[in-house]
Amino acid sequence: MVVRNDVDTFDPMLTAAENGATQMYEAIYDTLVRRDLSTGEYTSGMADSWDVSIDRIDFQLKADLTCSDGTPLQPSDIAASIERLADPDTGSVYTGRVFGAGGVSEIVADDEADTLSVEVNDPHSDLLDGMRSAFIVCPAGLADTEALATEPQGSGPYRLVESNRGTSYTLERWDSPAVEDLTDLPERITMRVVTADATRANLFETGQADLVSVVGRDARRLEESGGTPIRGEAAQSDALVFNQRPGFAAEDENVRRAIAHALDSEAYTNAASFGVGEPIDTAYTPNLDCYDADNGALKPQFDMDAARAALEDAGYGPGGETLRLRLVGYDNQNSGPDYVADTLRQLGIEVEVRNGTLAQAAGIIYGESEPWDIFVFPLISAAPNPYPLVTKMSSNLGEGGSYNFGRVRNDEYDDLTSRAPGATGDERCELWSAAEASLLERVDLVPLMWSIASYYGDGLEFEAEYRTVDLRSIRTTGE
Repeated sequence: MVVRNDVDTFDPMLTAAENGATQMYEAIYDTLVRRDLSTGEYTSGMADSWDVSIDRIDFQLKADLTCSDGTPLQPSDIAASIERLADPDTGSVYTGRVFGAGGVSEIVADDEADTLSVEVNDPHSDLLDGMRSAFIVCPAGLADTEALATEPQGSGPYRLVESNRGTSYTLERWDSPAVEDLTDLPERITMRVVTADATRANLFETGQADLVSVVGRDARRLEESGGTPIRGEAAQSDALVFNQRPGFAAEDENVRRAIAHALDSEAYTNAASFGVGEPIDTAYTPNLDCYDADNGALKPQFDMDAARAALEDAGYGPGGETLRLRLVGYDNQNSGPDYVADTLRQLGIEVEVRNGTLAQAAGIIYGESEPWDIFVFPLISAAPNPYPLVTKMSSNLGEGGSYNFGRVRNDEYDDLTSRAPGATGDERCELWSAAEASLLERVDLVPLMWSIASYYGDGLEFEAEYRTVDLRSIRTTGE
């Protein structure tokens, strides 16, 4: 199995959550619940059953759970792992998405009854889905979180038996009591790290890989040679975001509007994915709860004359100042950052581009030490609902790190997203749709691309999301 990038850390609470890391966590860590990607239904993980309310889940856990090193795993151990995730001081990108704006009220474990309860302070209708990202770290990992970065301490169906950082990882199945139909899983998986799309495609064509994902033009080549891809769709779009801190150019809505008018979603998609992704004008994607295609009309449409006019309104251009912007990009965006920079230069904007890996880009965006102005952010989440966007665009969960890193000031969005998690029925989607509309109207983000990964398996069937193959869904076809 070939992954698109390396594992940044074996600590699942401190990851930037790219393909290599999330695929590894799928193997070596378990969660209380899982989601069947083919049906959308929630299924058993470490929990046999659960009772859900708007602010609480009561889990009945499977008996005799163990870690992959053979250590017994008690409900109180699972509670300790979840408590670390819930602690804002941990600094996890998952915390707000899992527990909502109010955070955790209490976590109660009963080792005798094999039960666990998680209660949050504010209503959070997506709490159950959030628990899919609460990877359980075993006691040895919690006891030494510094070592956890390089030495996984997991509870999932696989244990790591060989590690060559940046190159390959070998995983072997063990007799996890949490996994039903254990023998259906591959006994051994080698994850090879290959960052180049073309190389991953070549490995598959020459029979040196059984399962690969391709996100660029080489997907077309494999299709033309007879390959049938399994489509891994991102949840939420790739969108241009702004640093709206006081004193930065994008604090001015006219600057944001000028940039939005200058960028064409189709042109960006061709540059960033060679046409494998799909251009989009909404932050929510069609596979998301509460997707509203009509909101796309609220995004400033591609119009270079309108871009020049908005730029002049902001005091830049002929007769005004020269606008200077710092654009952050990363390697998997292919020519996307170049397209953005070259297009803005046509307006007379000076653009400095800094490219690196996604982890390096995240260090700039989430950190406070290096200035930046614009970034096409992969808002991609494993969640099939709009809530993860709140962690990026609202101050309801605080500021700094992964929370409102661009210092967006949108009172309407904050209000709507404080009410939506507690709503049900039609009201829920009405609030989420209005929240997205408030971001588009104020140009707090500029949706550009719906990311799609094409997965190819040699004699294999499986389910996949954009970043992750469900390893428990892999079956041989007999071909």
